[in-house]
Amino acid sequence: MARSGQPLLGKRLHSKSTGGRPIGRRAFVKASVAGTLTLAGACSRRRPPAGSADVLVLGAGLAGLAAARRLLALGREPLILEARQRVGGRTYTNTALPDKPEFGAVEVGDSYLRVRTLAEEFGLSVHPADWRWFRQLTLHVSGETLAAEAWPESPANQLVGEERAIAPNRLEAHYLVKANPLKETAGWDGPQWSEQDRSITEVLREQGASAEALRLVNVAGNHNHSDEVSVLGPWRSALAFSQETGTGHFVEGSGALAAAMAEDLQPRLRLSSVVTEIRQEGDGLFVRLLDGSEFTTRHCICTLPLPVLRSTRLNLPLSDAQRQAIAEVQYTQVTVAFFDAEPFWEQDGLPPNMWTDTPMERFFPRLSTDGETCIGLKAFINGHGTRQVDALNESGFEDLALSTLRRIRPASNGRVRYLGRHRWGADPFAGGAYAAWSPGKVATQRAAVLAPAGLVHFAGEHTAVGAPGMEGAVRSGEQAADAIIEASA
Repeated sequence: MARSGQPLLGKRLHSKSTGGRPIGRRAFVKASVAGTLTLAGACSRRRPPAGSADVLVLGAGLAGLAAARRLLALGREPLILEARQRVGGRTYTNTALPDKPEFGAVEVGDSYLRVRTLAEEFGLSVHPADWRWFRQLTLHVSGETLAAEAWPESPANQLVGEERAIAPNRLEAHYLVKANPLKETAGWDGPQWSEQDRSITEVLREQGASAEALRLVNVAGNHNHSDEVSVLGPWRSALAFSQETGTGHFVEGSGALAAAMAEDLQPRLRLSSVVTEIRQEGDGLFVRLLDGSEFTTRHCICTLPLPVLRSTRLNLPLSDAQRQAIAEVQYTQVTVAFFDAEPFWEQDGLPPNMWTDTPMERFFPRLSTDGETCIGLKAFINGHGTRQVDALNESGFEDLALSTLRRIRPASNGRVRYLGRHRWGADPFAGGAYAAWSPGKVATQRAAVLAPAGLVHFAGEHTAVGAPGMEGAVRSGEQAADAIIEASA
């Protein structure tokens, strides 16, 4: 997510229709954001009957789908309950646009062996990432727009000493890499690192980061705020990234992987099934849905993100540490938005790839399917910066985005068209993009989310151990399924 499926919605945005009437761009955006809630409400009026299941799997993201497929292969009968009207969770490909842009997870590392094996099984293509459009960068800092090459001598550069030579998007990595004590990714969350379990801010200051460097780090750092996140997670990610031999992306979109995984599970998959309560009574588990129906089981895999569990009634044998982790672990807030654009960058001579200290933060090139042409922009806003933009309605957000572009790139005036956004922090079934571990609490929080609670085993991005991203989600689901098989042997 941070380094930047969806149902098939049609080939072109303007061709989508509802009830025989064409739907415009604003209506499409509104429907895509609110559709899951509307459909869940429609489902609640049908009040399907209660039932029992061999194994309940809560959530049809990659972790839940991987868990269900492993269970099925081992002779069990899973039932998957998914709140949305689509599978994939935080893999969310907008197939309504010709380049099928990713609102969620996108990167497929060369080390993602399970994901790549699944891709081969389903006939999906993973193409190596092409970084040509990302090697050059436009900066907009303190009211000045310039090429990154001009940054060291720019009057807008208020950094101090040697850090003046470092572009704002590289400041955090510059300081953290030098201080990283991890030699391997395994065990990064263990108690042996408790003394190093400090906030990103503390380590940056210790390394000599100036006040201006800290400001820029928190404009578009991949976290909510450097005060609020342990440095251990970024250290682990930096080490994993440095060891990765390459990355790629799904030509068909990441959502195609989720859709393919779900295909064989369709008879065992219930969409629009919003979980409101999970309770254990003796040797039985009961899961109640928003529509009033209730399912019973003796085995459950829960892949719901922690913010979702906070709004779910839990009557489980949770430890104090588990309750505290569910209550406290924050998720990084991320909002992504997409734009069509005529090539205004050819007029002003600056790259379309942008890092800014405006409310829109970062703009990445949107590339054609063959990667040869930039056809638009992807805005990426995260952390505390989402508070302002997420509070805006669609019209307000569009006005802010286009006026910001006009101000920092006047050549864009009249040549950019807003398509839509997704606010992961406002998504009721996500609560954010990924877990962000608290300073001084990593070992206890991680141990808590990895432990089962009675009949419930947990899986998902927040429980991933051996790999990040999509790979971590898939592995976590398969490991939870194996734990169910072992527990019931």
